[in-house]
Amino acid sequence: MFHKHGGDIYSYNGIRDFSANINFRGMPAFVAEAAVRAVADSVHYPDPQYRALRLALAAREGTADGRIICGNGAAELMFALAAARKPRRALLAVPSFFEYEQALTSAGCGIDYFYLRREQGFALGEAFMDAVSDETDVVVLGNPNNPTGQTIGEKTLRRILDVCVQKRVLLVLDESFFDFLYGPDREGTFSGVPDTGTYENLFVLKSFTKMYAMPGLRFGYGICADEALLAAMREVMQPWNVSLPAAAAAQAAAAETGFAKETARLIAENRLEMKAQMERSGYQVFSSGANFLLFAGAPELGDYCAEQGFLIRDCSNFPGLEPEGAKGLPGEEMRTAQRFYRICVRSREENAALMEVLRAGKTAHP
Repeated sequence: MFHKHGGDIYSYNGIRDFSANINFRGMPAFVAEAAVRAVADSVHYPDPQYRALRLALAAREGTADGRIICGNGAAELMFALAAARKPRRALLAVPSFFEYEQALTSAGCGIDYFYLRREQGFALGEAFMDAVSDETDVVVLGNPNNPTGQTIGEKTLRRILDVCVQKRVLLVLDESFFDFLYGPDREGTFSGVPDTGTYENLFVLKSFTKMYAMPGLRFGYGICADEALLAAMREVMQPWNVSLPAAAAAQAAAAETGFAKETARLIAENRLEMKAQMERSGYQVFSSGANFLLFAGAPELGDYCAEQGFLIRDCSNFPGLEPEGAKGLPGEEMRTAQRFYRICVRSREENAALMEVLRAGKTAHP
C-alpha cells in the first residue's frame, strides 16, 4: 500500500494543486535550460562523483566539497543514511515528514515519538531535550518542519545540538525548506551547515526540489564532516543516482541565490495575507515560516475542495495529526472529528481563488 503524499494530480483531471509545497513561480528558465541542454549529453553516464556539482554546492554553502553527498531527492539520502548507519533507536518530533520514519524502520530502527502540541502551535520547545535518552542513536528534525512550517528557535536548536554532542547522538537536520525563510522567521533560527565543520555528529539535509520547482527531476544533497558515514552511505546507494539533466539543473541552481531570496520575500507576503483571510473566515491556522500553511477544518473539506477543482493535503496520516480527538471515539464521532489540512502558498491570484472555495466550504461544512 502506498503512503499518501501531496501532489497526486494524476488521480484527477485538471485539478489545481495546493497539496504539494512547490514554488509557485515554477522552475526558473536558467534551471530548465540547463536540464534541456544536458539531455543531449545523456548518451554518456553522469560523473559518478559529481565533482563539478559538489564544487558548486560547496561554494553556495560555504563548505568543503568533500562534505557533500548528492541524492535523487533528500528522501534517498535519508534512506541511505539509515541503511549505512543502522541506528537502533530514533527520536522523531511529530508530526513530521513521513520518510524519516519509513527510512529508519526499513533499516530495523525503533522509533520514539515526541508529540508536538496543538495548543503550543506545534512549536518545538525545551522539553524536547529531556526526550533524548541514553538509548537514542539518532534524532531527526525539520527546520522548518513539514507539515507544520514551524522553525526551531536559535536557543533551542543550539541546546539540542549540544545535548546530541554530549550523548553521542547523530542529529539529522532537514533544511529542505530553509531557503523559504524570510525576515524574522530566518533571523530567529540558523542553518546547521556551518556547524558541520565542528560536529561530526551533525548531518544536514538540503533539497532543490521545492525552491527550484524540480520534483520531476529530483535533487537533494547532504552535508556532513563524518567521512566514514558518507563513504558508508555511498556503498549502499546506486551509482549514477542523479541523472545528467537533474545534475545540470542542480548545478545551475546552486550558482545563484537571487531567485531564492525574491521567492522567500514573495512567499512571506502571500502567506501572511492568506493566513489572515483564512482566520477571518473562521479557520484555525498555525504560524509557518515556509511556503505552506497547516490548518484545521471539517472532515468533508478535502473532498469539497477537490470537487471544486482544488487539491489540498489531508494530513490525517501524519502521526500526531490524526482527526481531532479520534483516538478511542465511537464510529460516528470519529467520522465527524475535525481534520488537519496543509495548503501550499502560491500567487496572490491563485490564493484568492482557493480562498473563495475555502469560504464556501466553511459555510457548507462549518
